[in-house]
Amino acid sequence: MLKTPTIVLTNIAICMALTGTVSNAYAQPAGESGAVDNQPKTWDEISEEKTQAGRITFSGQPTEDELRAFAAAGGRVVINNRTEREMDRLSFDERALVESLGMTYVHTPSSSAIFDGTQSSELADTLNATTGPILMHCGSGSRSATIYGMYLIKDQGMNKNDAIDAARELGMSSSGGRVIERELMDMPDRVMGEVDPANLRMYVDTLAGFGTRHTLSETDSDTRGIGAARRWVKAQFEANIEGHGKTGDATPRVYFDAHTVEPDGRRIPRTVEVVNVICEIPGSDPASRDRQYYVLGHLDSRASGALDAESDAPGANDDASGVALMIELARVLAMEPLDATVILMATSGEEQGLFGARLHAQDALDSGKNIVAVLNNDTVGDPTGVLEGQDGTKEIRVFSEGLPATMITMDESEIGNAVRWKRLYGTESDSTSRQLARYIADVADLHKTTVQPRLIHRPDRFLRGGDHTPFNELGFAAIRFCETYENYDHQHQDVRVEDGKQYGDLPEYVDENYLADVTRLNALTLVHLTNAPSAPENTRVIVAELTNDTTLRWDPSPEPDVAGYEIVWRETTAAEWEQFKDVGNITEGTVPLSKDNYFFGVRAYDHDGFRSLISYPRAARE
Repeated sequence: MLKTPTIVLTNIAICMALTGTVSNAYAQPAGESGAVDNQPKTWDEISEEKTQAGRITFSGQPTEDELRAFAAAGGRVVINNRTEREMDRLSFDERALVESLGMTYVHTPSSSAIFDGTQSSELADTLNATTGPILMHCGSGSRSATIYGMYLIKDQGMNKNDAIDAARELGMSSSGGRVIERELMDMPDRVMGEVDPANLRMYVDTLAGFGTRHTLSETDSDTRGIGAARRWVKAQFEANIEGHGKTGDATPRVYFDAHTVEPDGRRIPRTVEVVNVICEIPGSDPASRDRQYYVLGHLDSRASGALDAESDAPGANDDASGVALMIELARVLAMEPLDATVILMATSGEEQGLFGARLHAQDALDSGKNIVAVLNNDTVGDPTGVLEGQDGTKEIRVFSEGLPATMITMDESEIGNAVRWKRLYGTESDSTSRQLARYIADVADLHKTTVQPRLIHRPDRFLRGGDHTPFNELGFAAIRFCETYENYDHQHQDVRVEDGKQYGDLPEYVDENYLADVTRLNALTLVHLTNAPSAPENTRVIVAELTNDTTLRWDPSPEPDVAGYEIVWRETTAAEWEQFKDVGNITEGTVPLSKDNYFFGVRAYDHDGFRSLISYPRAARE
């Protein structure tokens, strides 16, 4: 999650800035008071350097002398919002000291990972059950102020924006504001909670049960082959969107997307109909409905031989796992009032050359569809490590291109200018696909998802490809989700036992709980993408003159619920965006950092706190 400059100080600097002392509460030697020239400050002197609201004084970690001064001045309650792990590093027993001074000690641990609003309820209970001055602290004061901001909303009925502003005045970072917004969002938690591993288990087992789903396999049978599989997927999509409660242009629908493919002399030996199965969930907001966000997974499977359409090829992980994920997403998202449109597409012909995705992407480009982002889920169900020490249970790889694939197909006269621009400004890692990958990481960090994305800065794995590639080639932002450690004994293999080893992509190798967590990450990403405004366009970093600050300008996002914009930045050596500044609902902002030393971007946010993809600027004189 991006951080603001107010919380990137060292622990010592934070303590000094917020307490006005030179003591280091993390490593204060036992027996030392932390006083200067053995003259401890009075509480009146100490409190002048802290922020206050009513009975509460907000603070970073207090020293022993500060706690004694607080008690001597009539302090009655100390509320500690630091975690147990943080307190274990403290050189004194805070609880014992506070209670020995006759004050009430309340320990309410908090962090962005465990903040859920219960801390604000405990604050309300403490305020109601006690009298007199309260010292409320964490490591820097930011978390305590965040809890107070949530208290103002939940217990005092204050407007969210006013409460966040008040909490910032008390020392809360802007990142704390995002945490409050996260807890006030109903949809992300709701959709993640709806994902059911048992459903995913059933979907994978059923798809594997069709024997083979090879693109060239039979289509007339109701129990075997690609035809039976695609009809089942279509029926399951339809069953899972029932009861959506939407009407008119917002009504979800399911349909086949068929393409005739002629022999190619490689993996298509005869004319074949490649059929994608699509579940479309239109946006509920007419102003955002044309923005489309795709999720892909390929329906077809293969055995050892690329042209073997007869042998069993259960394809449980590659890629029934991705198709199962989309079927569950249809159930979870169909009834949600997403602003923009979600397209769930089970492709065919992937193993034969990405035909289903390629032909659909070309049609989409030709028809002018506004495809903003593509999430390809291919081989996402088995987190088991292959070599000793490997464990992929808590992560999923996200592959993204750096240099856009469209550069490869440019006219020779255009390539030179494009490469020159990227070399001059160092933007080799700032394609729209790379911004999409960073967005996924930011959302996952904000919500502390069980499975976290591991960003891989390359388009795909060695010797392999996926359905996101045709979208990349046509200029669309597209990434691939893939488990961290792939077992090649279970991929593209005839089902057999050889020398005591089981080969084949069998359903028992898919972990439905891990797949559920990957599904939740997809659902969460879609909730944020579809409900956020579109990214600002025509974003420029102004280079009209030599300056030591940086000014950016942009065109406003068109959605009516845009509440403001944030300038983001990172070190030129950093992989992800690191910090941001809220500049309000304007289309120009300046930060006191040199454009020569950082990379910058701009994003829009709405009144609920949903943030757009980041728009990377071009250099301009105005």
